[in-house]
Amino acid sequence: MARQNIKFWGLLALATSPIIVTFSGVQLVQAQSTAELLISVEFPSGPQRASPGETRGAGTRGDPCTSGEIKLTALMPADNVGTTVANNPKFFVYVPEHEAKSAEFEVFDKSGKSIYLTKLDISETSGIVKLALPKNVSLTTNKEYTWIFVIICNEWDRSGDESVKGIIRKVEISSDLENSLKNASPLEQAEIYAKAKIWNETIATVAELRNSNPTEWEELLTSVGLHEIASEPFAPCCQVEE
Repeated sequence: MARQNIKFWGLLALATSPIIVTFSGVQLVQAQSTAELLISVEFPSGPQRASPGETRGAGTRGDPCTSGEIKLTALMPADNVGTTVANNPKFFVYVPEHEAKSAEFEVFDKSGKSIYLTKLDISETSGIVKLALPKNVSLTTNKEYTWIFVIICNEWDRSGDESVKGIIRKVEISSDLENSLKNASPLEQAEIYAKAKIWNETIATVAELRNSNPTEWEELLTSVGLHEIASEPFAPCCQVEE
């Protein structure tokens, strides 16, 4: 009888152990999902956007070549200043429907010297365009730069160009920030960058996760006053060759 009892309890333990493991796995998934729900990538920013002609498209003279309710727009914080810890940061611009064939992307240092200029074919491009500096062009830490994206409406008369511009400041990554990022998931990294007010890495990280985490992309753009652009698609255009 004693042997039968031992055998019975042994078989019962073997039978129930997979259930225990499975339940633990469910708990782990639920915990991870709950943790992601608690993540916020709202960017600390001012209540108002920068003036038109900076983050929003502006032309000089001549007929505009863009159309639609949303103008050419730089995806930037409300103060139009982005910070980065990268040597070759990414930039995002919303390009509306247009009749232009080309655009220019240029970066200047504080003295007005151009450090990078490229011409882009946008003849069949509308939506959110992602741009990046190539590896042979690096920003210097603790220096400020101005970048500008220009839609060329008429190659022979540049007076009608439409443009947006922003400021980018390269900052040094702190040891605390670096340590926080090491074991964080990509979404957690976006939240860490946002809290540290590192705009370019925040938006670049959330952009990579847009398909799997569309809510966070909308949350980020809404936090800087760009809710109307959150549903716009990315444009398959303008990738800088490295």
